[in-house]
Amino acid sequence: MEDRVSFTSRSARLSLVVSACIGWLVLTAGSASAETRHHITIGAGYTKLLSDDVKDDAIGVDFSNAANGVFAYRYTLNSAIDLTIDSRGTASTQAARGTVSNQTAQGVDLWLLNSFFGPGVRWHPATGGARLYLQGNVFLVSEEIEAEQSGVKFSSSESGAGFGIAGGLDIPLSTLLSLPLEVNYNSAKPADDVSGLGFTIALAFNFGKMP
Repeated sequence: MEDRVSFTSRSARLSLVVSACIGWLVLTAGSASAETRHHITIGAGYTKLLSDDVKDDAIGVDFSNAANGVFAYRYTLNSAIDLTIDSRGTASTQAARGTVSNQTAQGVDLWLLNSFFGPGVRWHPATGGARLYLQGNVFLVSEEIEAEQSGVKFSSSESGAGFGIAGGLDIPLSTLLSLPLEVNYNSAKPADDVSGLGFTIALAFNFGKMP
């Protein structure tokens, strides 16, 4: 009982410290990302795939819990609008706005790999300091299912179209770096419905002064 109380207390203190650090960054950060033209973002997080299409109770497979990643380039047009190209996919394909799940069923390793690539527009409602944003994308989507047993691999893939909506807070850390914290939703059904709701923590490199 004492161990559980001690763990809870430590967790609460850690949460307060993390919250205080984020609050300090929000209050003290400058507006470096708002003053630069080019932005490269790399991030990772967690996605919950929402459809029953990614589950099979008969063999005990559940792909709904997934890791996500993002690699993106943004070009700032003005203080309110950015144009972006997002690649959300898997580490094996080096494309970073997508999902990865792994399960083992009946001695067979199974993978579900979803990748999203496409252009978008980001809107900033305010300038200076930590910046809120809302972003929309259209995507080319690939869904790949891979199975491996005793060193033998089999895979199949389907392609389609989809869209994504994301919103978050971009916290400047220095003249070069910022920390985007983002909630995102991607929707697509190339074969199965691989739509998912996720959270991503990223690092953005900002460079090239605005005129």
